[in-house]
Amino acid sequence: MRGFKKWMDSHRKKNLKGFFSIGERELTDREVRLAVNYAVRKGYKYDSDIPVEELERLFNENVIVQEQTMLF
Repeated sequence: MRGFKKWMDSHRKKNLKGFFSIGERELTDREVRLAVNYAVRKGYKYDSDIPVEELERLFNENVIVQEQTMLF
Protein backbone atom coordinates (compact mmCIF):
# COMPACT_ATOMS: atom_id res chain seq x y z
CA MET A 1 0.00 0.00 0.00
CA ARG A 2 2.89 2.37 0.68
CA GLY A 3 4.15 1.97 -2.88
CA PHE A 4 0.71 2.70 -4.29
CA LYS A 5 0.36 5.73 -2.01
CA LYS A 6 3.68 7.07 -3.24
CA TRP A 7 2.53 6.63 -6.84
CA MET A 8 -0.89 8.10 -6.03
CA ASP A 9 0.66 11.16 -4.38
CA SER A 10 2.87 11.79 -7.41
CA HIS A 11 -0.18 11.60 -9.73
CA ARG A 12 -2.62 13.83 -7.86
CA LYS A 13 -4.69 14.66 -10.93
CA LYS A 14 -5.12 11.02 -11.95
CA ASN A 15 -8.67 9.76 -11.45
CA LEU A 16 -8.37 6.56 -9.42
CA LYS A 17 -11.99 5.47 -9.86
CA GLY A 18 -12.10 1.72 -10.27
CA PHE A 19 -8.59 0.96 -9.00
CA PHE A 20 -10.21 -0.88 -6.08
CA SER A 21 -13.63 -2.35 -5.46
CA ILE A 22 -15.77 -3.74 -2.67
CA GLY A 23 -17.62 -6.72 -4.04
CA GLU A 24 -19.12 -5.59 -7.34
CA ARG A 25 -18.93 -1.85 -6.57
CA GLU A 26 -15.99 0.16 -7.88
CA LEU A 27 -14.66 2.74 -5.46
CA THR A 28 -14.77 6.39 -6.46
CA ASP A 29 -11.59 8.43 -6.76
CA ARG A 30 -12.22 9.96 -3.33
CA GLU A 31 -12.90 6.56 -1.75
CA VAL A 32 -9.70 5.08 -3.23
CA ARG A 33 -7.66 7.95 -1.84
CA LEU A 34 -9.32 7.64 1.58
CA ALA A 35 -8.79 3.86 1.62
CA VAL A 36 -5.12 4.04 0.62
CA ASN A 37 -4.29 6.76 3.15
CA TYR A 38 -6.18 4.84 5.84
CA ALA A 39 -4.42 1.58 4.98
CA VAL A 40 -0.98 3.18 5.19
CA ARG A 41 -1.82 4.83 8.53
CA LYS A 42 -3.04 1.50 9.92
CA GLY A 43 -0.03 -0.41 8.59
CA TYR A 44 -1.88 -2.63 6.12
CA LYS A 45 0.43 -4.10 3.52
CA TYR A 46 -2.16 -5.13 0.89
CA ASP A 47 -5.61 -3.87 0.00
CA SER A 48 -6.99 -7.35 0.72
CA ASP A 49 -5.81 -6.98 4.36
CA ILE A 50 -8.34 -4.21 5.05
CA PRO A 51 -11.62 -5.54 6.47
CA VAL A 52 -14.60 -4.42 4.38
CA GLU A 53 -16.37 -3.27 7.54
CA GLU A 54 -13.53 -0.83 8.27
CA LEU A 55 -13.74 0.62 4.77
CA GLU A 56 -17.51 1.02 4.96
CA ARG A 57 -17.20 2.75 8.34
CA LEU A 58 -14.43 5.01 6.95
CA PHE A 59 -16.55 6.01 3.95
CA ASN A 60 -19.67 6.58 6.07
CA GLU A 61 -17.78 8.73 8.58
CA ASN A 62 -16.32 10.85 5.81
CA VAL A 63 -19.70 11.35 4.15
CA ILE A 64 -21.11 12.60 7.46
CA VAL A 65 -18.17 14.96 7.99
CA GLN A 66 -18.46 16.27 4.43
CA GLU A 67 -22.22 16.85 4.81
CA GLN A 68 -21.70 18.68 8.12
CA THR A 69 -19.02 20.86 6.54
CA MET A 70 -21.37 21.80 3.70
CA LEU A 71 -23.98 23.01 6.22
CA PHE A 72 -21.66 25.71 7.58
